[in-house]
Parts: sequence; structure tokens; C-alpha cells
Amino acid sequence: MTTVDGDRQADSVPEGEPSSSNAPALRARRSSDPQGVLPRTRSSASSVAPSAPMTRRDARTRRSPARPLARHAAPESGASRRRRGWRTFWIALSPLGLVLVGSVIVGGVFALQVLEVRDDLETVKSQLGGLAEAAVSGNTDTLQHAGDEIVARTQRASETANGPLWDLASTLSRIGNNVLAVRTVAEAVNTIASQSIPPVVNMVAAANVDEQRAEGSLGINLQPFLEAETVLPTIISSFEDAAAIAASMDRTDVLPAVYEPMDEMVGLLDQAVPILKVAQENLPALLQAAGANGPMLYQVMIQTPAEIRATGGGVAHWLIFKVDNGQAELVGQDNGVDLMYSRLPSLGFDTENGSLITFPRTVRSLYPPELDNWSSNFTMTPDFPRAVDLFQATREWEDLPTFDGAISIDPIVLAHLLEATGPLTLDSGEQVTPENTGALLMSEPYERYGDNNAAMDAFFNEVTSKMFSALTSGNWEFGAMWDQLVRSASEGRIQMWFDDPGLEAFATEYGLDATLREDNTDATQLGIYFNDYSIGKLNYHLSYDQHATCNVDERTITVTMNLHSSVPPDISSNYTLGLRNIGRGLDRRTMMLDVLFFAPPGGEILWTDPKRGDRQDGTFHDRSGVDHGNEGLSRTLLLPMGKSRTVSYEVQLPDGPLGPLQLRHTPGANDTQVTVDANCASLFASPEGSTNISLSKIG
Repeated sequence: MTTVDGDRQADSVPEGEPSSSNAPALRARRSSDPQGVLPRTRSSASSVAPSAPMTRRDARTRRSPARPLARHAAPESGASRRRRGWRTFWIALSPLGLVLVGSVIVGGVFALQVLEVRDDLETVKSQLGGLAEAAVSGNTDTLQHAGDEIVARTQRASETANGPLWDLASTLSRIGNNVLAVRTVAEAVNTIASQSIPPVVNMVAAANVDEQRAEGSLGINLQPFLEAETVLPTIISSFEDAAAIAASMDRTDVLPAVYEPMDEMVGLLDQAVPILKVAQENLPALLQAAGANGPMLYQVMIQTPAEIRATGGGVAHWLIFKVDNGQAELVGQDNGVDLMYSRLPSLGFDTENGSLITFPRTVRSLYPPELDNWSSNFTMTPDFPRAVDLFQATREWEDLPTFDGAISIDPIVLAHLLEATGPLTLDSGEQVTPENTGALLMSEPYERYGDNNAAMDAFFNEVTSKMFSALTSGNWEFGAMWDQLVRSASEGRIQMWFDDPGLEAFATEYGLDATLREDNTDATQLGIYFNDYSIGKLNYHLSYDQHATCNVDERTITVTMNLHSSVPPDISSNYTLGLRNIGRGLDRRTMMLDVLFFAPPGGEILWTDPKRGDRQDGTFHDRSGVDHGNEGLSRTLLLPMGKSRTVSYEVQLPDGPLGPLQLRHTPGANDTQVTVDANCASLFASPEGSTNISLSKIG
């Protein structure tokens, strides 16, 4: 017999009897048989002779018929199945089939590539943090690894985003611009990474601080900074190129998740490029200051606002550093007691009636007579270079080399720096923190040790030593330290002078020179300054604010300061209480202040409050004069314990254009809030974009 699939089969089933092999086809016929013909039952076939059993070979070669493709269709043979397979293959190769199959494959591959780009950029973002940490810590292995990883990842992301699938996807509506935007991000990031990171890594890796720094010294390897002169242009160029790439992005239909990170990056680039250009411009001067061109001798003085002076405070101690090729060496320490009581008198200088420098008459008439014959009073002038000139004159008297530069800080600067270094722990277990540094250096020890000068000096020396060790250890984060330095400078607590004109111009540009300006081109300078007359440490408890308002029509400006004394009644130290008050019948807790008012060059002081000083005698009386073209007036003010006073003055501004307003004051032991009314804005050039951090913001 012949089976339905065309193969020969043993006669094991009677003719017309359904076998298990063709049951599906028969069931299909039964379900559609209109006459309801039923097959024979097994019992009805009992008369049929049994067939021979099926051999193993027959079982191996036996095939089951395929299910028909449609109702009433005959079972499909093997040959017809093969013909149908080829037809399906050719249909698949038709244009429509290729699109259908290709869209599935391409869509899947493109999605994977998008994920790869995302992962690469996310990894770059995380690695940048590690790169910065490694640069600060000097871990060259980690630095190199992070740099290589970032460059490789950004390169791969950019290459992937520029592949043919991305070209295809960019032509699709609604998502095309998002695809192009992601490509732009990848290209911009790769531009920065590939151009900037390798030279930066090489530059930082060249500085092995641990080997270059001598034990107990403060120094850096200048070589990487010398290399920075060639690296900075590359970095700036890569940032500008990346910003240009970002600016070319079409934002139509672009999702916020795509363009917001790009906007954030562009914002950072806009901030970074001007800073880097400033660094590039000033790097030669900074290198010179660090001794790249030869040794530099520096005086580092600490002004004490507890005994207030116009530029900050009386100078009792100062350090002398030699800086050569980035390495700083402490070569000496000095103090006013030894200098003024012993050494200078032994050389013939009269510390009571003498004068270290001959000033013009108009300058001499403005300041107290002790300005130029006692070191703690050298800073009674708000012109810091004049104070340095007086210190230089003492060096000449002793036939010592004069300073190449002078830097002044105060205890509040040290308090700010502790924010970066962390607290100091003294041998006694006492901690020096940002909150108590001012008190420990300007007030509490005088009450704690009384007249025990040896114990007091030992305490101050330990605090100074611990602070110096913390600063020179390098165990602090550079960004945090920089922030505190900027903070201190913006409060007027860091002042610098350089003998080199180029370096002095650098100090002036960044508002660190603390000079009386001789014109109003770069800034229009006004200020109220204080000098202590009491000879004590009462001014630690002095606080004040400063405010300026203008009359635009009259072209005048009024500056007001509100002063308050918080001297506690239980102070008993002779170092704190006013020594000069005794002979004048004043309570020793009353502050006696010399208040200096200054107008800008060409300006005129119209009135002061108080109109006349509170004290008039042979030493303390109203004075007037001109310093560097700035008209100045002096008034003596008495401020009793727990009381408040207001001082103010009005200035007629000169005609012509005026530079940005620079409203100065004496940096005291406490924070000073400075405000300027918005109505002053039209009188002065805008300080926006100025690099002088001491310029007040108007508004």
C-alpha cells in the first residue's frame, strides 16, 4: 500500500482502516464530513487478517504527515515543504522583509550602543573625582590610571556615537536630534579629555612633593608649574573647542535629560576659561614669587586686631622666610620688644623722638607721632607699603638685607585656615578650632596667665608651632584651603607688598596691596579706619558694620559705621585693660580710638560725625592731612564698656568718570558686614568681571 506521504508501508492496517500515522488528516475530514460518516470500530475489523509486525528499519524510516495548511487541504509532502521554505527565504530577502528583519537587529544593536555610550560617560564622570583626589594627594599611580581610563572611555564613546547606526538613527523623526545631541555631548567631553588630561596628568605626576619637601619646611616642586606655561594654552583651547561643539547642538525636540548635563558642562567651561586665562597671565609672576628666578626674602607679619591699627593691628612678631625654587626656609623670627627696646637704641636710634623715615609735612600732620618710631605702630597708616617701608628702614639700621616681599595676616586668617586643616590639639589636650582661635590668640591667655610672661609666651609659641606644622604637612584638601585664603583676602586680612614692580602690580590687581590709591581709574576708594590709643587688648571686643549711601544729584556719598563694645566687666589683665587711660581719668575698660576718614583723590570731606574729637590734649587731638592725594581727617573717639557709637562722614566726589567703588575699613577681630545702597550704582563703574576681590558689590 502507499501511505499519504508517498512512502511504501507494510500492510499492517486493513485497507480503509485509519492508522495512528494518518489520524490527524482523518480527524480533519471527520470534522468536516457533511454526511457524518463514521469510521469502523476496532471490533468490526476482527475478520480482517492481521498484518506482519513492523521491522526496526521500517520504524526508523517512517515519517508522520504534516498538518494541512487549510481546511480540506491534503497533507503536505516533503518536496512541497522544501519548495515552501525557499519561497519564505526569498520573501525575507525582499526589500520589505529586509527592513522588518533589519529594524529588529539594528534597533537592538543601536540600543546596546546607546547604553555603552551612557556607561562610558557615567564612568568618566565618576573617574574625574578620583582624578582630582589623586592629583591633590600626589598618588601618581592612581592619577595615571584614572587619566588613561577617562581618555579611553571618552574616545570610545565618541567613536561609537559617530558610527553608521547613529547616522541612520539621526534621520528618524522626533528622536533624531536626541541622537545628535548625545553625539555632541560625547564629542565635547572627548575633546576636553583627549587634549587636556594627558598633559595635566604628566604635569602633576612630575611633582613628587614628599621627596622634594625637606622635613619641617614648606615647599613645592616648581617643575610642573614651569611646564604649566605650555600646558595651560592646550587646556584653554580644548575648553573653548568643547564649548563651540556644545553651542552647535540643535535643541529641537531634545529631551531635558540630554541637554541639561550639557548646559551644566558649558556653564563650568564658561567659568573655568577666564580663570585659566588669568592663571596663564599671572603664572610667570607667581613663579618668580616662588623663587623660580632666584632666592626671595620675605617678612611674614601677624597683625593683632585686639590692639587695632588702620591696616589691621599692632605687629608684635614676624617671621623671615627665604624662598628658593619653591622651597621655603624659616631663617629667622623677630619681635618689636627686642628691636625697639634694645637693638635699635644700641645703634643710636631714638625710639621716642626719632623718625625712621622723613615724611612730607602733609602726611606727618595726619598721623600720631609714634607712627614712625615704634614697630607696633608702623601699621597706623592704611597704606600697607608705607608700613613696609618703616620695617625696611629698621633692616637698614641693622645692616641686614632688606625684604623682597612682605605678607601680612591676622589670627582670624589662621582661624579660617583651620577650616581646611582641621583642629589643632595642644600637648595639654586643649583643642584649637576655627571657633576659638581668635580668643586663644587675642584675649583668653592674658586672663589665664596674667603677668606670667614666660607661660604666656610658651602658650603662644606652641599654638604657632602646631599651626605651622599643620600648614606644612600638606594633609589638607587644596580646594578647601584655597577657599579659605580667598575668604580671608576678601575680608582684607591678607596684604602683600613686593619690591619687584611686576609682582606689586599682581598684588594690586587682586586687591591685596592695601594701598591708598592715587587716582580713581581702577577704583574709587573711600574708608574709615581705627587706631587704638588705649594701649591694651580691648579691641578684641569691638564689632562694627559699614554702610554707604549716595545722593546722585549732588554727587555725594555718605559712609556710616556702627560700633559696639562688648568688653566684659570681669577683665583684670593689665595686658588687656587700657594703660593710657590711667593718666587721663578714664575707665580702663573704655576704648580710646583714633578714627581716620579718607576721601578719594580729587574728593573733599564735607563733614564728619563726631564733628570734633572726644579728647583734645597735647597728644590726642583733631588732625588733618593728605596721603597719596587722599584727603584725611582724624577724630578721637571714646567708647565705654557695653556702649555703642556711630561714626560717619560725607564726601563730595570729584568730577569725571569714577572707577568701581572700593569701600575699605580696618579688618577687626570680628566679621564686618559691608553694604552699599543700590542708588550708588550710577556714580561708579560696575565692578562686574573685575578681578579685584576687595571691590564692594553695589545693591
